[in-house]
Amino acid sequence: MFLEAVGISILIALLSVLGVVAFGHDKKLIGAERYVVPVAAGVFLSLVLNELLPETLEASPEWGGTVVVVGFLAFYILSHKLHERFHHLETEDCNRKGAASLLLIGDGIHNFTDGIILGGAFLIDPTVGVATAIGLAMHEIPQEIVEFGVLIRAGYTRLQAAILNLISASTIVLGTVVVLFLYNSADEYVWILVGLAAGNMLYLAAGDLIPRIHDNLKHYGSIWRSTISIAVGFILMTLLLTWVHENFAPTHEHDHSHEEESHLILD
Repeated sequence: MFLEAVGISILIALLSVLGVVAFGHDKKLIGAERYVVPVAAGVFLSLVLNELLPETLEASPEWGGTVVVVGFLAFYILSHKLHERFHHLETEDCNRKGAASLLLIGDGIHNFTDGIILGGAFLIDPTVGVATAIGLAMHEIPQEIVEFGVLIRAGYTRLQAAILNLISASTIVLGTVVVLFLYNSADEYVWILVGLAAGNMLYLAAGDLIPRIHDNLKHYGSIWRSTISIAVGFILMTLLLTWVHENFAPTHEHDHSHEEESHLILD
């Protein structure tokens, strides 16, 4: 079971290189570049509002919101520090590098929590683990593609963007390994990591990407074009998450099932 879980987590991490295929040619990148960031903002908003935030509040109605705010404020401070680091660059380059750095860190935290979820599912049952892996992979594919586009837009080469995205995605493997060894203690605190990831991505989308889109509307065509692009990203990701939830057992049900099994064993 250990090898199967880790092997599948590695395969999910490798999905991060799909952006190379999606933006494999300069013409494709030039044509899609003005839509990449708005669509990415919509994708992240959907991921936060339809998955990460509900999971956090369900796990801890009392403290979940506080953890999300902590994650949000932490990225607000980090954004300021990154701006100071890249202040020597042109304004637009500084903004792009800062957004890309926030993206990599936030996605790394999110993928680590995915690894904990995946490892926990395999501990329940290998079949549940495979179903969970498919669900995670389905929402990782569009997310990793738009993230690759954001990194390219920030000035990284395709090779650099692919390597950085892979490193960020590989934290899912670390999360899987950690939970397989420390599940009894790690499972209790998963919601904290999910809440922090929700705050991180909420800041990235609503506090960083969207304001920068608004400040540079000429590049993105118009307020209507950028709004439609954000909405398209949100709607597509929401439909995908809905489909995944309908066809695969929700994560929190996995956790509750495991808790029930644990109580039965203890009893």
